[in-house]
Amino acid sequence: MKKRIILALAFVLLLFIVGCNSQKQASPAIAEVNGEKLSQSEFDQRYAMIKASYEAQQGVKFDEEKDKELIKNLKDRTYEDLVLQKLVYQDAKKQGIKVSSEEIDSTLNSFKESQNKAGADAYQKFLEQMKVTEKDLRTEIETSQLYQKLEDKVAGSIKVSDADAQKYYNDNKDKFQDPGGIQIYHILVDSEQKAGEVMGKLKQGGDFSALAKEYSADPGSKDKGGDVGLVNETTNFVPEFKQVALALQPGQLNPQAVKSQFGYHIIKAGDKKAPTPLPYEQVKVQLKQQLEKDQKDKAFNTYLEKLKSDANIKDLRQK
Repeated sequence: MKKRIILALAFVLLLFIVGCNSQKQASPAIAEVNGEKLSQSEFDQRYAMIKASYEAQQGVKFDEEKDKELIKNLKDRTYEDLVLQKLVYQDAKKQGIKVSSEEIDSTLNSFKESQNKAGADAYQKFLEQMKVTEKDLRTEIETSQLYQKLEDKVAGSIKVSDADAQKYYNDNKDKFQDPGGIQIYHILVDSEQKAGEVMGKLKQGGDFSALAKEYSADPGSKDKGGDVGLVNETTNFVPEFKQVALALQPGQLNPQAVKSQFGYHIIKAGDKKAPTPLPYEQVKVQLKQQLEKDQKDKAFNTYLEKLKSDANIKDLRQK
């Protein structure tokens, strides 16, 4: 597993230690990294955030007895993250890599805008939900940008040649396929009764495209005759819709409306498109970018491993 610092702003935020009555409380060290200590409080705060993020993502709550192994793994990951983060801070300082207030402001403002698209107070709700302050968030942004700047310095010069990209393509042509699929049309209505009404008109010879424009509640497809595009196994549609769509033959109308969280779907299939190879020129730019990213990740991970192996790290956790 790649040893990368957990820096996702929406999930893991490093909190500062704040004691009762504004006085710092003594916290035992859990590690020493080149003479600099990591405290139990730092560990506890980061682990609490990782745990909360995991539970939110997975929709579960940890059981201290049943989930002992998972909890141990998350705690070990928390420790490794903190140690690696400390190493990155130390190395960035040694190399004179800094992050300006303006850079932090720019990232923070973009983050606020993205959050507030969900509502004017969405950013503030995010802070409250994560139990952090904007100061904490600025610190995490600085950490993330230091990390990125160090990676750029270590691996930024790596480039993939056209010849290497062409060779990879030639050796892995099976990975570069248009998956094809089947053209699907639907009419979305909000009730079983309305679905029955539309189905009745279709069975009497009604035009699907015209009925989609008249009845469908899907703004993305109604004016296109209900066309939702090619559907295949990778299409990100709700399962109940996709399962029925993929079972249809070209020109077939599913005899019953399909219910989903969005309403009732009347589904019709169009032509099938067979999988076809994607030509090199069509994938060249994206392929080169992906190969460069993979090589940069590998180089930077190797660099981080060396940082760690050369460091004087003392694990002071109680076993």
